[in-house]
Order: sequence, then structure tokens, then C-alpha cells
Amino acid sequence: MAERIITTVTGDIPASELGETLAHEHLYCDISVHSGRADNRLTDVAAVVGEMEWFRHAGGRSVVEVTPEGIGRDAAKLREISMASGVQVVSGIAFYDQSTYPEWVRSASVEAIADYFVRLLEEGEEGVRAGLIGEVMSHNEPVANAAGYRLEPLEHRVFVAAAQAQRRTGAAISTHASLGRAGHAQLEVFERSGADLTRVVIGHCDAHVHDDIALDLAYYLPILERGAYCQFDMIGWEMLAPDEARAERIATLVRLGHARKITLSTDTCRLSQFRRNGGRGYDYLWNSFLPRLRRWGVTDEQIRLMLVDAPRTLLARG
Repeated sequence: MAERIITTVTGDIPASELGETLAHEHLYCDISVHSGRADNRLTDVAAVVGEMEWFRHAGGRSVVEVTPEGIGRDAAKLREISMASGVQVVSGIAFYDQSTYPEWVRSASVEAIADYFVRLLEEGEEGVRAGLIGEVMSHNEPVANAAGYRLEPLEHRVFVAAAQAQRRTGAAISTHASLGRAGHAQLEVFERSGADLTRVVIGHCDAHVHDDIALDLAYYLPILERGAYCQFDMIGWEMLAPDEARAERIATLVRLGHARKITLSTDTCRLSQFRRNGGRGYDYLWNSFLPRLRRWGVTDEQIRLMLVDAPRTLLARG
């Protein structure tokens, strides 16, 4: 039986070669068109290659790069970064906030959007194929309200298209479900559209935390019970939630037996986060956060399940 493969920006690799993986990052992007902050403009290839040296030294092997169309996605630049750094990069294809959608998407049918995703996954552009669908975004809301959250009509169309493209290609889907806790609503759309929820990862599960951990578990557990993954990908974003609270919640889910369905990352997307600029760097997970998890009783084998096995299982096809 042939080994399953994962598509990187330099070609397909055996899934067994993925290694320790940051599951939601930005290496080349220009989110400044949405945020208005020049700090969100990551377009210096040499600088990113330098940052990847810290990442590799810490133990990292692969990065899932989920910059969507409309905020600077450039597959050729990602290939350049991968080749210069030796880091394996898996590139996503998706659309971001509605304000940054390409004009054609606004009037396109679900089928046309799905065709676009499939083309980028199967044929690619500039010799680079996407390895997953994502980060597919639905809007942020100021209050965490998973029960009341609903996708807007244009977002809904894109999510249905993502589900169709997944059915046609077997690709994983990674979402942006940040402020507002959109994950349950996103899964509803995917399920009604025939997506395989075991190949869906709900992003930004750690954008909110509550004083009562039970309120957070009430968000995570229904996602996991439906077969999808929970992604804790804002590690280091202390302005949104303390990392100690993130560690406690991850450790609790691990004790409940869910380590194989959790992925980890730092969502680095600001120049001020780069090591060269005095920031935490892409290696922060290894140098700061994993020691926290160990203090909460998470074992090295359980960490490996989250850093290696979960992203490998999610991304592998064939």
C-alpha cells in the first residue's frame, strides 16, 4: 500500500516526513490592506528565511502557511522561502475578509469558486500547488457567542464552495474562527454541504478564554465530538488570552483523550513578532509554550501527537 502524501510548495512528500509542524502561520503576506498596520506587511523574503533559522534550531520542520488571496498570498515567494530555508511549507488557498475578496468572487457561483480551489490544489500556479483549503474566514464579532453566530451570505457561499472542493480533492480545510467563536456555525455549513468533518480544523479556538474553563470546554468539545480538529494557533498572543490559560485548556483536552485532534501554532503575521525585531519569533512554541504544557502534565508523547501526528493525519492525501 502506497504511503499517503502531503503537497508542499516544492512538491509532494511522504506524509511520514512532515515532522514537527506549526499548523497556522504567515510567512509572506500583506494584511495591512485589511488592518491598516504596516507591521502586518511581511514581504521581505530574506528576513523570513532568517527567522526560519530560529524555527529549525528549536526543532521545527514544517509550516502550514495559510495566507489567503487578497492579503498577499504568493505561492512563488513561499517556494523561494522554503528552498532557501530548508523548511517544508504547505500552502493554503482561500479568501479572507469580505472586504479583501477578489472582485470576481462577489458574483461567482459556488461551483465557480469550488473550481478555483480545485485548480489551485490540482494544477497550482507558477509551478506551485496548494496543499489545503484555508484559512477560510468568516467575520469576527466582539463577543464570544457560538450559539448565536451566523455566517453572512457571501461567506456562506465560499464555505459551501470549500466543502465542494474538499469532496472533489480530499484536501483538508482550515478555518478562521476567531473573535466571536464561529466554529460551530462553520461546521454546520460544512456538514450540510457534505464535507468530511474529520478533515476540517477550526482555527483560532484560543482567541477567547473565560474565567470559567467550562465555558471554553463547551465550545471545544462539540467541535471534537463531530470529528473536527481544534486549533490553538494564537499561542503568544497574550493581549487576547494568557498563555497559561491556553496551556490549561489544552492540557485538559489532552487528559480527556483528544491530543490527536489538536493542532498548535502562533499565527505570526507581524514584523514586530520577528526575532530580528525583538519579537518572540516562530520558535516561541518550543522555547516558551511547550515547557508550560509539560508543567501542566502533558507528556512528550502527547506533544508529539499534537505537533506531528495531528497535522500529518489532517494534511495527508492519497
